Amino acid sequence: MKKLFSLLVTCLLMLSVVPMVFADGEGASGDVDVIVDNPNHAPEIFTDATQRSWYPNDQNFHTAEKYGTSGTNAYLDAYYDLGARGDYVFTGETITYYVIIEDIDGEDDIESVILQKDIVGVGSCSEIANVNLPWNDLNPVLPGFGAVFDDGTDNYDDATMNTYKCVLVIQSSWTGAGEINVKATDKSATPVETTWSDFLTMNPALSVTFVGPVSFGGAQAGTTVTSNTVSLKNVGGDGVVMDMYIASDDYFTDSTNPLAICGVGNGIPFDAFAYYATKGSVDSGDNDGSESGLGASCAADADEYTEMPSHSGDIADMCRIINHLADGSFLTQGQSMSLTFQLDVPTPCEGSFTNGQFHFVGRVV
Repeated sequence: MKKLFSLLVTCLLMLSVVPMVFADGEGASGDVDVIVDNPNHAPEIFTDATQRSWYPNDQNFHTAEKYGTSGTNAYLDAYYDLGARGDYVFTGETITYYVIIEDIDGEDDIESVILQKDIVGVGSCSEIANVNLPWNDLNPVLPGFGAVFDDGTDNYDDATMNTYKCVLVIQSSWTGAGEINVKATDKSATPVETTWSDFLTMNPALSVTFVGPVSFGGAQAGTTVTSNTVSLKNVGGDGVVMDMYIASDDYFTDSTNPLAICGVGNGIPFDAFAYYATKGSVDSGDNDGSESGLGASCAADADEYTEMPSHSGDIADMCRIINHLADGSFLTQGQSMSLTFQLDVPTPCEGSFTNGQFHFVGRVV
């Protein structure tokens, strides 16, 4: 009996290692799907709000130099601050924005970064090389951005971030209000826009009105006469500030009598005229050229009248109307100044001297 038990165990052990084969069977196959979840992550945009910068065009560069403060920002770019300006911009002026684009799929996943005006692309942003950044490996904190990135810090990560400079160049065809922002797109065509917008008024209208005419009435040779008071007004649009200048034609002649004599010539010379201007609480009576701006250094005499310069067509030869204060000659939109003129009539002088003009120029601040 003991011998038989041993044989059964042996048989069972043998069966456990012999494969089973079925005669006349069929084979079958099945498809296998393996899905690895690796979702795309949209980029994020962080803005350095401390470094937005404005730069003038060729026309208002001079007023920016005179009344503004210039400098170089943290990205080594030149800029001007000019507090008298509103939110208007003109052709050729530039505004620069600085952004960090973070993409946790890697900085190589960032496909494009563009500026938009009213959700239409108006220019590409250029990547700033690390050497020109205001931070580095030893000082990676970015206080200007006020941002906490995906790793929970405000430290720059070169593997997932790029820094861009976005320069908006104002075009001559742009008019009215415009909304500016930045859009970033990754290689999966996922777009993201900044939550902030910069609202600007593009190329607003410029206009100055002169309510006259100037009349000295029936003046006599060898006397000093004063004119009526006239008004000079900035009627441009959208809060534009203008710096006001004045000059006179070389001579006022008698259109009815070309041979009329006044002094040593056939007309009243420009330097026989002078002006006095008031604007609110200030006037030109203290003109001393200390804040002459771009014009001639015109000073008031003892009667507080400022002698008129000759009009050459160049603003540098004109008088800044109220020139003893930095913003004295500024007119904001809708603002006026009053002017009264004085004439020292030469001797001899006889005629009707109406063929001539006073010239007024407003320069955008």
